[in-house]
Amino acid sequence: MVDFRKKLNQNKGYDVFEEKEKKIEKERSNNVYRFWLPPENGAKIVFLDDNPPIIEEHQLKIAGSWKNWFTCLRTVGEACPICDVMSDNPSTVGFYTIIDTSEWKDSRGNVHKNEIKLLPAKYNSLKMLRRYSKKHGGLQNKVFDVYRTNSDAYNIGDVYDFEAELTDKQIKELNENAAPVDYAEVLAPKSPAELKEIIQGKSGGGQSFEDYEDDDFDVNY
Repeated sequence: MVDFRKKLNQNKGYDVFEEKEKKIEKERSNNVYRFWLPPENGAKIVFLDDNPPIIEEHQLKIAGSWKNWFTCLRTVGEACPICDVMSDNPSTVGFYTIIDTSEWKDSRGNVHKNEIKLLPAKYNSLKMLRRYSKKHGGLQNKVFDVYRTNSDAYNIGDVYDFEAELTDKQIKELNENAAPVDYAEVLAPKSPAELKEIIQGKSGGGQSFEDYEDDDFDVNY
């Protein structure tokens, strides 16, 4: 057994805390909410980019929650424990950065509006958005009124009505930090060791979603 007194002495001091603080802040900065809609609900969104990066991704139910997404290590040419141990087939997912103009209040009473979010599109959703991209000369800076018709429809909505194209200045007026996310950071795969620990039930590690319900996260985007 590890000597606890020795371990405490090794982890003593503000230098240790500062290292942990940096790690936590980095994880928080990479944690971007994913866009989704409850059935029979809509939102107005603005695309900040087009030509999405496409990866293979796992979605796991951990501790009763589906809010856990992991980039498949096969995306980077490595063996993936989730594929090999759990026999879980990853989904092909493309990612866009959007501004969600919806207004909502979290459990602490904070009001959110014009937030930058990830819009994850699985295979059929990607086909739909590719069609819209070709139809409207690209998606970047385009405003769409999005609606999800029912519980069987894509989480990201299945009806996209084009409304307008904004200038860069107009977009910055919505959110001064408006820019595509750093996908290499946000979607960075975990190590094989980290994934093995996760699937053994020792930890979570997926992106967190405050104030969102779990019910819709086990269906196609």
